[in-house]
This record gives sequence, structure tokens and C-alpha cells, in this order.
Amino acid sequence: MIGFEPKELLSISLRCVDREFPYYLEHAFDGPMELHRPAELHPAFYGCFDWHSAVHNHWLLLHIMRLWPELDADGAARRILDTHLNPQTLGVELAYFDNPNNGAFSRPYGWGWLLRVHAEAVATPGPDGERWATALGPLRDALAAKLADYFATRLQFPIRFGLHANSAFSMLAGLDTARAIGDLPLAATLVETARQVFLSDRDYPTWTEPSGGDFLSPALTEAALLANVLEPAEYADWLTAFLPGLADGTDPVLQPPPYAREASDPATVHLNGLLMTKAWAASRIAVGLPDGDPRMGVLIQTATAHMEAASDALDDHHYHATHWIPTFALFTQAAMADAGIGLSPGSS
Repeated sequence: MIGFEPKELLSISLRCVDREFPYYLEHAFDGPMELHRPAELHPAFYGCFDWHSAVHNHWLLLHIMRLWPELDADGAARRILDTHLNPQTLGVELAYFDNPNNGAFSRPYGWGWLLRVHAEAVATPGPDGERWATALGPLRDALAAKLADYFATRLQFPIRFGLHANSAFSMLAGLDTARAIGDLPLAATLVETARQVFLSDRDYPTWTEPSGGDFLSPALTEAALLANVLEPAEYADWLTAFLPGLADGTDPVLQPPPYAREASDPATVHLNGLLMTKAWAASRIAVGLPDGDPRMGVLIQTATAHMEAASDALDDHHYHATHWIPTFALFTQAAMADAGIGLSPGSS
């Protein structure tokens, strides 16, 4: 049995997007006058323990509003989105990045998720989606420009580990959203940069995965990015050189890592999310291969096995998990559906 009910994920998310504390504050203080509460510094994205998690929980709300608006029968999600995604609150968020000390805040992970939030609002039909997308537009444009500048001119070497700074994950966020809304210059910049920094990679040492706190697989995340950069035939050849053990299913990266669940430890909880992001990446890789490529079956099995292993990821209801994992559950289920991988009833 795999898959999480969108109704359950919506309920969990609604309990964190307005929860200000506990909060992990990442902030450069200019002086004592900078001592503000999270909701004052970030009136749109102050919940869910940290800024980037607050951002991607808004993606979850928007995704559900787009696909299953009936789940918001009492209007709670719409009220949250109206309260948080308006010109006033987002203007404060935008001004935050004007401070030179905050210019690299949440780079690049939070930036990529903000672009996904905007693209989801653009895709949401009706006046609600239009209103939210319009309000998000200036912040999206500013962070898109910063993302392009960071990857094209400031990143001298790709960051490959499985945490927030991972280059491939945020490149793919920028690429997905640029294509979705027709931002051709950003898409072109990211395609060119991805080819420059990743195209020569060969024989990835998958035995190094996972590290103790990973929530991304560096190998599979990079492969997911290149699946969306290269044409299928070129990609098939690149993947053969990059992950040669994928074809026969022998590569250890294709198996869910064994570990002891420990909800009170944030790093260990990251491994719960790793199961989901590996399923997400395997699904994206499968979609990028040419029709009939025999590795598709291996990748479908990989995605399914990892999602099955993640089925208890939220069972303990600990805030270390509930403030972020629901987004990744829904995000992964959407990718699996795009790859034609069956899920349990009620999943996306």
C-alpha cells in the first residue's frame, strides 16, 4: 500500500503554516533593533519551523486547491492563502532580500520552492489563482533573477551533497517553473549551466550514499535534472555512463536504505524524506528515458519500493516530520503519477 491521502496532508499542513513557534531563525542581525519575531520578519512565510518549509507548504496548499478544491470545504486553505499571499505581506518578504546581509538567504533551496509556489498559483484556475500569482510575481521575479545569477556566474563548482544547498534540486525547480510559465531566458540559462557542470560526470560513487542527514540522493537528483535537460537518446547514453549499475538493478542506490526511525532527531527524520525524494527522482528519471528503455521497469520498482518504505514517515506526528514531509509526500506522488506509477486510492 503506497500513497498518502491529500486530505490528510492538507490537514497537517494547515496546522503548521500559521504556527510561529518553535522556529529555526536563519537571520543576519545588523544590530539589536533587528530582534524581531518570525512573523514580523516574514509575514507570509513564518510558520512550519523555518522559512523554506513555510514556502513549500504553500505549494502544497495551492496544489490541493488546484486539483482537489473540494477538500477545502470550510475555506481554511483559501483564507490562509489570502492572508499570506497578498501584496503587503509579500512586499515585506521581497524587501528582506534587499538587505545585503540577507541577499543569499535560503539560497538556492528556498528560492527554487518559491518559484514552484508561483508556478502553482499561475496554474490554479479562476480569480483566486490569478490574485495569488499576481501578488507573488515581484518576489518570484527577484528570486528567479538571483537564481539565474547564482548558477550562471557565482557557483564555481556544483554542490552535490543531499541537503538544501544541492545544486541539481534547485536547478530543476527553476527549470520546471521557467518552462511552465514561459520564462525562456531562465530556462535557457539553467539548461546551459546544467550541461556545463554535470554533463561530463561518469561512474557516480553511489556507495557514498546516504550521508546521515540526507533528504536528497545526490546521484538520483542529478540524474533527474539531466532527464529534463537532455533529449531522450542523449540522456540514455549519459545515464549509462553516470549510473552503469542501474540497468540490472544492482546499484545499492536503488534500494531503500535501512535505518532506525528516530522522530526526535531532525537529521534522522531527513532520512524519512529521503525515501520520498528518491521515489520522486526515480520517477523523473523514468519519464526522461526513450520509450521502451528497459531501465524504466527498474526505476518504477525503485520508486514503488521507496514509497512503500516511507509509508510510516508521519506515524509519530512529531513536528520534526510534520512541518515538511507532507509537501514531499504530495510532490512525490505527483511525479509518480506523471510516470504512470500506480498509487493507492486518493493519492495524486
